[in-house]
Amino acid sequence: MDWARSLASEPAYRRDVLLLAGDVSDKLDIFQETLAVLAGSFGAVFFVPGNHDLWCRRDGSDGADSLDKLRRLDEICSDLGVLTTPQRVAMADGGCVSILPLLSFHHSSFDTEPDVTGLRLPSARAIVSDYKATRWPEALVCGEVALAQWLDDENDTLPGARATAQAQGRSGIEPLLSYGEARDGGAHLISFSHFLPRIELIPEKRFLIYPPLMSAVGSDPLGRRMASVRPDVHVFGHTHFGWDAAIDGVRYVQAALATPSERAGRPGSLQVGEAPVGVDGAAMPLRLYDSDAGGFCAPHMASWSEYYASNPRTPAVTEPAPWVLAHYRRRA
Repeated sequence: MDWARSLASEPAYRRDVLLLAGDVSDKLDIFQETLAVLAGSFGAVFFVPGNHDLWCRRDGSDGADSLDKLRRLDEICSDLGVLTTPQRVAMADGGCVSILPLLSFHHSSFDTEPDVTGLRLPSARAIVSDYKATRWPEALVCGEVALAQWLDDENDTLPGARATAQAQGRSGIEPLLSYGEARDGGAHLISFSHFLPRIELIPEKRFLIYPPLMSAVGSDPLGRRMASVRPDVHVFGHTHFGWDAAIDGVRYVQAALATPSERAGRPGSLQVGEAPVGVDGAAMPLRLYDSDAGGFCAPHMASWSEYYASNPRTPAVTEPAPWVLAHYRRRA
């Protein structure tokens, strides 16, 4: 919250658009307060939920299940003027950018790479909190592709009437009535999601402290939608690895705020470019598009995407990296 409040002291942000790729808070009151601060600090804020936002309290006070909570989050956003639907935004340079928030959720079959060898670790189902902290209607199960597909299908309800309602009375904001309109008028196109649309956007399992994490990070339905909309830039979150790389003509960017312990323990893997640092060592928002400069900002250096710019992905190598082995030896 201190980080969000610190942005309110920067008047320049009031002409900017903020893309918020989820995991604000699992608590509705903190979520609402944070979004209110950000909505008052920026010209426009777009939001898509992450897994933490969809966690439910056992007493049902924040929703009967995670879909009910999703509806409550959307209501809060609409009340605060935070955008959760596809819109075309007029830029100061006379151009425009279409922004597409994309709902998604992870499923285990997204992970198609071999498991590491030499480590005996509990499964993601036993470790990842989503399996206990989210609740779904009976037909939908956390970790299964049917849930990821259901949420992806919800994206088809966002253009049109829902987008029009959110854009009403907003200067410089024009609702998209269909995804097919996103490029109209020569608009640039930015999409964003919490989860990963491609497995290439996370280091290989051998580099991860907890390799089974790979089964709880991405969505194939999201990947198929991405292939259909073909944005210029796609912003994602969830894994907390700094990233800025182009794959098949799309630029993929992650600039995670992360937790204080992550910022202290592994700043190098979080950093994206030379973003200024604010409260508690947290990076300030990363600039993607600069209308004063006439378009998208140049790619930023990030350690893992730089690594893969020079090294092919070799998931068939399944021996854990030295730092992974050292981590588990210390814990033995």
